[in-house]
Amino acid sequence: MLSNIKDSDKLGVINMKTWKRRLSGAPQALLKEWIVDSFHRLWYQSPSTWQRNTYLGFGIKQLPFDLWIYQELIHRLKPPFIVQTGVSEGGSVLFFAHLLDAIQAPASAVVIGVDIRLTESARRVVHPRVHLIEASSTASSTLERIKSLLPAAGGFVSLDSDHSRDHVRNELNLYASLVAKDSYLVVEDTNVNGHPVSLEHGPGPYEAVDDFLRQTSDFERDDAVWQRNLFSFHQYGWLKRVR
Repeated sequence: MLSNIKDSDKLGVINMKTWKRRLSGAPQALLKEWIVDSFHRLWYQSPSTWQRNTYLGFGIKQLPFDLWIYQELIHRLKPPFIVQTGVSEGGSVLFFAHLLDAIQAPASAVVIGVDIRLTESARRVVHPRVHLIEASSTASSTLERIKSLLPAAGGFVSLDSDHSRDHVRNELNLYASLVAKDSYLVVEDTNVNGHPVSLEHGPGPYEAVDDFLRQTSDFERDDAVWQRNLFSFHQYGWLKRVR
């Protein structure tokens, strides 16, 4: 990112004359990065974009680009299960269940959602594939409950609960073993703490992923899945199991 951009510019508030003056001599790649990051921040901070998204009436606080990536991966991988920590209003677990329906997954394929406190909206999600667990995602007893519901070994996992670094790091330790080779462990919202949004957040998913990848050779970042869309809320967290 350009080091001389002021805080107001980081919020996406910049007039055209200033924009032209600062970036007229910048290399094309740097200019593109600044434009993409600025739009990313603008879209993320708006109260009328992702925070108001719904799926069949259930809140689904996602960037539509990212939902499309999930669709492509689930279609290609056809996982026997999908586990998501952090259920919120329930839109994501229902979306995943309908993806399994769409690819004609066997009836045994399930979606398991875990949240320390299930919302009233999430409790209204009714689908034969969906199993909701109200418990801490990092409790060993919760992981055992999840395993008891899995139809087979090796599936797809999405982590979207508490976004503090230590919590996400603990989840990575616990849930990595559930992921099949060539499948994905998606760490959501790696964009916070200035990557490039929510500068005030503090160490979170990005920092947890960074630490996790330094200590394992089983997973690698797969940036190719999102880069054609220019940005992703999870752009440092699409982790592919390679061994």
